[in-house]
Amino acid sequence: MTEQYSYRILDVLIEQDACFAIFRLPHETAPRFVMQTSGPPSILRDIEELNEQQGFVIAPFRTNATSPLIVIRPDRTTFPEVNISIRKDGQEKAYLQKHISKNKVEYSYLFDRFHKPLANGELKKLVLSRSKIIDRKDTFSPGRSFFNAVEKYPHSYVYLFHTPQSGTWLGSTPEILLRGVRDEWHTVALAGTRYPNSGTVTWDDKNLREQHLVTSYLLKQLSSFHITPEINGPYTIKAGNLAHLRTDFSFNLPETPKPGTLLKALHPTPAVSGLPKDEAYRFIQYNEEQDRLYYSGFLGMLDTEGETDIYVNLRCMHIEKNLLTLFAGSGLLVSSSLDDEWEETEHKLEVMLNILQ
Repeated sequence: MTEQYSYRILDVLIEQDACFAIFRLPHETAPRFVMQTSGPPSILRDIEELNEQQGFVIAPFRTNATSPLIVIRPDRTTFPEVNISIRKDGQEKAYLQKHISKNKVEYSYLFDRFHKPLANGELKKLVLSRSKIIDRKDTFSPGRSFFNAVEKYPHSYVYLFHTPQSGTWLGSTPEILLRGVRDEWHTVALAGTRYPNSGTVTWDDKNLREQHLVTSYLLKQLSSFHITPEINGPYTIKAGNLAHLRTDFSFNLPETPKPGTLLKALHPTPAVSGLPKDEAYRFIQYNEEQDRLYYSGFLGMLDTEGETDIYVNLRCMHIEKNLLTLFAGSGLLVSSSLDDEWEETEHKLEVMLNILQ
């Protein structure tokens, strides 16, 4: 099957409001596909309910009526046959001519609001997110954009999913939340951002502190399950045009693992929310001025009988009929500066912008 035929199938499935996900694991060459062929997907109220589930999980940053916790049942794992006509799409070079988003002045107001509790010592870290809204051109293809991302970001988890409840989302993320095969499980602390271009990456105190906070949080959460993980890191990884600090945690779970319970303890990590966990989560909910929807939630295949690969939903876009909404964020500490954080989000937004050109 040609890639052109494959991406047209994906576009048609979206038009038909099908429940499906296609994803490519880091360093693999072939994407994997899951589709629910009958009935609505499972809608859950609580992350812990995932203990009883198997399928492709789509979890929002905050579960609510507009962004429920969804599980796509894997009725089919091969591409379906659909009636399509292959068309020659035009180039999208003019795609970025018009966009709507908060400018730096508006962002600065939110930055000051988020920085205040850090400066006062009320919170240790907060993640401030932004979105950029751009017009969707008639020539835009979600399927083709997925394959563009697969080619451009070989070291990241790349996905495209659609359900009637969530709409269509596309993303590329380097951050594992929970991976497991049988009793061997894995999570990572990913924090700190640099723009290496070329040469050696150096890390300043702010980025090292950010990484330390995420690492300490994960150790604390794992210890509540009496887990003493094997630790490797921190070390530098590349994700597109960015570099991050990463620490790996490997550990064993009992014969009957409860991934939902563990995911509820881990999410949201300080890499997407802040510290202390509950206070930062509430602060973001009441002060960020946008609904993150599925950005900074998590997604991926959950199968305790086989292989589980759950990733944090970082660089991503929400695909609508006429608009594309791109999401990115950065971690704020007391030492953070407005200019640095704005630049970081600009670089992160480019991850999705680059696949549209």
